[in-house]
Amino acid sequence: MQQPPVHIDSYDYRAICLFFACLIYALFGSPTPDSLSIVEILVGILLTLAIGIGRVRDAILRPVRYRFWKSAGQLFLLYGLSVPFIVAVLNGYDLRAILRDFIPFLFLFLPLFLLPLIRARPYYFRSILFAFILIGLLFSMRSILMRYDLECKIWCVDELLYLENMPSVLFAALFLIGSAIAVMTRGLNIKNVIIFFALIALSVLPIVAMISTIQRASLGAVALYIIVIQGYFIYKSPVRVGNAILMMVIVAIVINFSFTAVFTSLWDKTQNVGLNMRPQEMEAVWQVLTSDLLTFLFGIGWGGHFNSPAVGGLSVNFTHNFFSSIFLKTGIIGLTLSIAYIAGLLERLSRVIIKSPVLGLALFLPILIDLTLYASFKSLDFGLAILMISGSLVYFRQPESVSETLS
Repeated sequence: MQQPPVHIDSYDYRAICLFFACLIYALFGSPTPDSLSIVEILVGILLTLAIGIGRVRDAILRPVRYRFWKSAGQLFLLYGLSVPFIVAVLNGYDLRAILRDFIPFLFLFLPLFLLPLIRARPYYFRSILFAFILIGLLFSMRSILMRYDLECKIWCVDELLYLENMPSVLFAALFLIGSAIAVMTRGLNIKNVIIFFALIALSVLPIVAMISTIQRASLGAVALYIIVIQGYFIYKSPVRVGNAILMMVIVAIVINFSFTAVFTSLWDKTQNVGLNMRPQEMEAVWQVLTSDLLTFLFGIGWGGHFNSPAVGGLSVNFTHNFFSSIFLKTGIIGLTLSIAYIAGLLERLSRVIIKSPVLGLALFLPILIDLTLYASFKSLDFGLAILMISGSLVYFRQPESVSETLS
């Protein structure tokens, strides 16, 4: 019997555009490019098609009820579309500098722009989850190839990309490890053992990238995650968790992992650079903002620069802390709105952690690090990470979404 033709609607086309935007970004993109290239333009076009012009209008203008994080996000978006632009124009900033701040600002609102797509087709969340893991794995591969000067004619560039700092890299490592442990708690059989080692093998790639560049916060997060997830499964199924512990010990023996060497490298870096001048960076931001009342209220605007002690006193357009960066560019008003928005998202994330510790903690740790220690919040990765918070809650509400891997 002839099969009926497969119908592809507008939601499917939007999902396809989103996936290919992520794929191109993973293969060829730079998280924080110095200038717009054909890659960034193509990713931007695909993201615009995935969101839809109508959804952008609704996110900005349609009143939101009964969702604190959405209301706070909408106010923050409206503020960012107006006041920091006015300040930038009055200060005569270069358009390219303005765009380097404004485009990452828009990534913060992917939950507002793309959540309707997941609501319409909750199973799209799995595609976004797969795309985010794929970004992390490909970024890890690119980082390793560039780090060790291997044959990478396509991927090796002169620009510092900081790929291993991205939340997708840490998320991929954490989620794959957590999923591997979860698989082994289902029972010890050939199928589960094969799946376990496949997931662990994939997780090694981002871990190697992080070790190669001595990412202290990320590696610490990996260790903490393993301890917490093992503890969770010991509480949930104390009899079966022994299988996972046994498999993890075997993995450590097989790859001959030297914890001492890694710890020594991390300790040496801490001895040499300490906190990477993060407190001094905060002091510099405070000095700029307290120079006059208007700057304190409205910031220095999109495209504004300041001399950062964290990068040797160079004039840069970012800080390594989300809140200090928003404070610098948008003033105390923008900072207040951003805190409300992020607090609303973190409240949603707490629900994800309760529902699925494997997924929730794998999201929480990269987001926490990017909010406080890395400048990776100015990337598409960060927007996708916070999109998955509310997206996962929509997915988990569906009866058919029950999955042991995500729980």
